[in-house]
Amino acid sequence: MIHVSHSIDIRRSPEDVFAYVTDPANLHTWQDAEAVEQLTPGPVRTGTRFREVHKALGRRRTEITEVVLFDHGRRFAIRVVDGPPVDGRWDFEAIDGGTRVTMTPQVRMPAPIAPFAALATVLVFSRFHRRLKRALETGAAQSSFS
Repeated sequence: MIHVSHSIDIRRSPEDVFAYVTDPANLHTWQDAEAVEQLTPGPVRTGTRFREVHKALGRRRTEITEVVLFDHGRRFAIRVVDGPPVDGRWDFEAIDGGTRVTMTPQVRMPAPIAPFAALATVLVFSRFHRRLKRALETGAAQSSFS
């Protein structure tokens, strides 16, 4: 089995980066989300579900995601309940001067296709992570922590 992931270093604390990534109101600032609706009441935690509308390659798609791991400041994972069979896990590691964020896709497809889907997901998220880094380091996200 081939494992691929993408890491990026961000000059903010793991707690700040985790809070930003896991806040559905921020998803549009770093992913291709056009709308996010929290379907489960209360704070985001394991079991929380969302309806997300994404636009990719000129097409809109709606998916339902569920938080399957919520370890504040350390690890966050989602499972796509309705939509593409590609889940994701983000690890937040304290490094000198900030946080190393690593995203690892978990593809639920047949073996011949899965490595290509994982690589494609990592390529897309490398772009998303550059947006995340800009949002967190340039002040665009400062109001989220005031």
